[in-house]
Amino acid sequence: MILALRKAIKDEFTAEDWKEFGYVSGQSDYIQGHKRLIRSLSWGDDDYGQCVLEALEHFIRFDLAAVEQLINHEKLTGLLLIDMPELSVFIRNRPEVVKSHTPARLSSSDVVRRALNDAEHLMHASGPVSAVDRLHTAMHGYFRSLCLESGIAVPDEASLTLLFKLLRQDHPSLQSFGSYDNDLVRVLQGFAQAVDALNSLRNNGSVAHPSDDLLGEAEAHLAVNAIRTIFNYISAKVGH
Repeated sequence: MILALRKAIKDEFTAEDWKEFGYVSGQSDYIQGHKRLIRSLSWGDDDYGQCVLEALEHFIRFDLAAVEQLINHEKLTGLLLIDMPELSVFIRNRPEVVKSHTPARLSSSDVVRRALNDAEHLMHASGPVSAVDRLHTAMHGYFRSLCLESGIAVPDEASLTLLFKLLRQDHPSLQSFGSYDNDLVRVLQGFAQAVDALNSLRNNGSVAHPSDDLLGEAEAHLAVNAIRTIFNYISAKVGH
């Protein structure tokens, strides 16, 4: 999410947009006080992207409401939905506004590929803790999409844990595992426990919400690799 936001802001935001957003969100002191954000934009300097990233990391850590306002900003929503269609669950704009900005729907495989690519970039740019939220959000959207594509009824507020349970129970591609059915069912049951734990890690130990107790680097790597493993297996099993 953070990379998609940075890209949209770099493409669309002006200095005036930043100042207006500061007043609306209550982040004016931070934005005006940032020594490079507005200046680098105004001068077209190469470090503007890094300044935007710093601002977003600040908002994620200290003011998630500001992040939600950015996601729903009229200049950013359409571009965000191009890169991360799973963000549609966070969009408050009128349906006709969202529709007018939204391109053809990305396939499930595109969502997986973009999420994994974004996570790889975040791992190098900001460390594994930043990648946990991106992958978790993408996996939630991916699982919901797979359920809907297969005609599986999904509650509006279904958690990642519930979505994974519904897929295991009802998706036609996850009903038979050949000669090693019993053992692989046990592996999937282990995945289910991992998914449930990842919810807690994402909510409490990543940059998804303000926290003074973030995951350690090794633990964040573990979470990222667990999500990657589940992503890759489900994608290979369902064929997209």
